[in-house]
Amino acid sequence: MSVKTYSVDEIIAYARKNSEYYQRLYKDIPENAPLTSLPLIDQSDFWANCDKHGYCVATRPQTDGQIFKSGGTTGDPKYSLYTAEEWQTMCECSGALLAKGGLKNGAKIANMFYAGGMYASFLYTYSMLYHAPAKTIMYNLSGNIAIEEMAQTILDHQINCIASVPSILTRLISYIKEQGMSGFAVDTVYFAGETLYPDQRAKVCEVFGREIDFRSVFYASNDGGPIGYFTKDCGFNEHRTMDDLTYMELIDPDTGEVITEMNKPGIVYITSLFKTLIPLIRYPAGDMAEYTEPAGVPDRKFRILGRSDVAARAGYVTLYPKDIGNVLKQCGIDYYSYQIIADRNSDDSKDFFIFKIAVPDTTNCDTEKFMEILYRERPLIQDALNDKTLHMPIVEWCKPADLEYNARTGKLKVIIDRRK
Repeated sequence: MSVKTYSVDEIIAYARKNSEYYQRLYKDIPENAPLTSLPLIDQSDFWANCDKHGYCVATRPQTDGQIFKSGGTTGDPKYSLYTAEEWQTMCECSGALLAKGGLKNGAKIANMFYAGGMYASFLYTYSMLYHAPAKTIMYNLSGNIAIEEMAQTILDHQINCIASVPSILTRLISYIKEQGMSGFAVDTVYFAGETLYPDQRAKVCEVFGREIDFRSVFYASNDGGPIGYFTKDCGFNEHRTMDDLTYMELIDPDTGEVITEMNKPGIVYITSLFKTLIPLIRYPAGDMAEYTEPAGVPDRKFRILGRSDVAARAGYVTLYPKDIGNVLKQCGIDYYSYQIIADRNSDDSKDFFIFKIAVPDTTNCDTEKFMEILYRERPLIQDALNDKTLHMPIVEWCKPADLEYNARTGKLKVIIDRRK
């Protein structure tokens, strides 16, 4: 393989010498200080110094390779620069690891990640499959085409593997169920970009009429590249670290200390061992995770616990997506997905929540029971209503197509803030 990686010390030394941003960041730190002595990257400060050309973070002008843009769901888009060598390294290494997740010769794979718009997932999936030892048949549909075309192509060509973000997959199975379509050969689903929850997996199995093998394509980010890979022994939301490509640390959010023990949640920070144009050293990936194997295991297994910074806040009440998922589970409501919206009343400037929940049957949902369990599980909402700092939440039962998705990436906007 024509790959090029570096040690942690080499990356640090190169960044200190060639990047104005890292020179400033490390100016009071001794030359040979270990990684754990270096400051954690503040993402807002990092991107204030890194524009579409790399600005102060870049170690040199870009002369080849790829430029990608983030989905822009949480603010201004961020531009991620890769040299041709970095892109080649990332895709070849990722492709080589797909076999450990069960990829086999002859698999017919529909690539339904979003293409174009300077987004990375479609090209990354295509490229890693191209470099994988197992030779597959690729159907490059993209997530941009109409759902009915996706469904018909998968059926007509008897495609057995789908690669997609969960929100596109959810819309696909909703359409197939509504149309009463059958005869599909799908037995494997590769997903990335979002968690595919157990209840969603159960619906996929129901619609396709068989047990489906669910596999994460990769745990990766637009800016940092691959962080963790899937193997056949990984459980729900589990991946393995990629010790030779991306060095991962879990940091205690309260103490700032590195976590080494099992089953203790921490924020994921990465140090890329292949990116030198835009070095990433102790950079926050934006997720919480915990180790599920002891220290010292090669490519140690870990479990992703969700975003470290994604929650909806109205008044003084904070809600996480898992809070609503827990309520729906207790209600026994059959649903596809949901989103939490924070809004503000224009008359008195008081906040309120809107819960949009996509369900198979909008006429058979018990709003009263949902609210009763929500108040019981999150009594702070009732407190805020009683002291009149929050307006009554609104529950909207809808179809998957009625939810809001990112126009470029197709990802579900789980958290929406409509306040200006």
